[in-house]
Amino acid sequence: MAAFTESLTRIRSSVEQRFNWNYFLQDNITGSLWLTVWVLFLALVTTFYTIRQLEVAPLSTIIILVAVGVGLVLAVANGLFQYHTRVGEWLRLNLLSSVSNVLLTILLLLLLVAAFRGAWQYAVVNATFDPDLTAPAVRGPADGATWGVLAGARNLLIYGRLERVNIPRVNQAFYLLLTLSAITFAANKTGLWRRNDLLRRILTYIWLASPIILFIFLNGVPYIPGSPLIDVGTLLIGTVVLLAIYGLLFWQRVIKFSVVSLVGAAAAWPIAYLLWRLIGRSPLFPAISPDSWGGLLLTLIVATSVIILSFPIGILLALGRRSQVRGIPNWLTWPIAIGATIYFSFTSTPQLLEDARNGVETVIAFWPLLIIGAAYGLQRSFKGNVVAAAATTFIEVVRGVPLITLLFMGIIMAPFFFQRGTTISNTYAVIAGFTVFSAAYMAELIRGGLQAIPRGQYEAADSLGLNTLQKMRFIVLPQVLRILIPALVGSFIGTFKASSLVSIVGLFDLVGIATAIIGNPEWLGLKKELYYAMAVFYFLVCFAMSAYSRRLEVRLGVGER
Repeated sequence: MAAFTESLTRIRSSVEQRFNWNYFLQDNITGSLWLTVWVLFLALVTTFYTIRQLEVAPLSTIIILVAVGVGLVLAVANGLFQYHTRVGEWLRLNLLSSVSNVLLTILLLLLLVAAFRGAWQYAVVNATFDPDLTAPAVRGPADGATWGVLAGARNLLIYGRLERVNIPRVNQAFYLLLTLSAITFAANKTGLWRRNDLLRRILTYIWLASPIILFIFLNGVPYIPGSPLIDVGTLLIGTVVLLAIYGLLFWQRVIKFSVVSLVGAAAAWPIAYLLWRLIGRSPLFPAISPDSWGGLLLTLIVATSVIILSFPIGILLALGRRSQVRGIPNWLTWPIAIGATIYFSFTSTPQLLEDARNGVETVIAFWPLLIIGAAYGLQRSFKGNVVAAAATTFIEVVRGVPLITLLFMGIIMAPFFFQRGTTISNTYAVIAGFTVFSAAYMAELIRGGLQAIPRGQYEAADSLGLNTLQKMRFIVLPQVLRILIPALVGSFIGTFKASSLVSIVGLFDLVGIATAIIGNPEWLGLKKELYYAMAVFYFLVCFAMSAYSRRLEVRLGVGER
């Protein structure tokens, strides 16, 4: 007994040396009036909610209280005694660092468990899964989900209004992409991606060609009759363009010359064009109307197309806005601007004034005066740099217009860019308008990255004798894209979520087709299940993109583990 009393005395003495009760009260409760009120309020709310949960779910509530008690013991032991554990240290620093944090931890755990219990009851225990919604009592209790609508309408949700005969082609495209991803993942995990240069090149080229391959599967290749002269002309023009690009890159010393690369550049277009014509003549891939795409398929097509197309356009716009090319001098700009103003004032303004029906049209008739204003802005703000002026104007105008407006403009104005009588699919028009919008915002992100690169990097590249293309290709852009990974992936996630707006302009994407399904008399009253399923889908895709972004940041050394 004496030994036990002595042990208690020793423990009490050790606690008193390491713990000051007055300091504890002052830091956690009595430090200020607001702190005291907050702790008392939190204590009352936690107590009442705990008592309520003990009545509703006593077992889970007791488990939570016991777990918090054990954690509190570990945290106290970690802080006052030499009993250090990772769990105790983490709890002391993150969850149980003060009285208010202990109360908040208990309250939040109870709320989370209650929310999970309610979701489990709704989604599993009281739910029904029979796709035959016409059967009696299939819809189950009022507090349970009817997941049968997802199975019953799965074709509409996945493919939309696509003809059933074309569904196998969509599945084949998915399996092809899945196989390519699995091979790339296995090559990366086993180290073949780094060790085998040939395998890396082949997979890279296949990934670069994958958008075209997927386009053939999903859209088909329509047969366009043409004369041999047109085919020869197209082959020559395409080959000359590719060789010119190859020659420019070699001249600027961005790529190395080799016989294989030269032959590849010369043969790429003829092979691709002949394959395209051959596939178009065969019955393997008949044309599919893009307007028949819908559901999850259309959502993925729109989001992926916009991300792939807007990224390089955004880079070009950012580089154009920051370009420092020699501008048009004043002695050339002003004579041309004044001459154009005078010419159009005499040729266009009188007719417009004669046809004017109101004051607005009268003011519009004097539009040639804008040429003088444009010339002044070009020289004053951009010193005659047409490239920077055009890129800046494009970015600012597009960013000042709502996305939904650009989507409508894409549908309405797309026919004006083609010959009379040409029919443009609304899907392609929406993708074009969405790409323009996303590219403007992407350009500003990349411009911020360009400005984040220290000036010394540019000067070092200049001192090495690198030209502009070499400087951007080997020095600047790799660093820019590396530090912009979080911002770029955030933009991609925003683009993916914003793709649901295409339902407003009449496209039946995942949101649009869900609205149509809700209107079906057979599935009336089942909108909650569809909205929950869509929310889970969007969350999983966005979470996967975010997780891969964090992993890429850690691998490249720009993020924390």
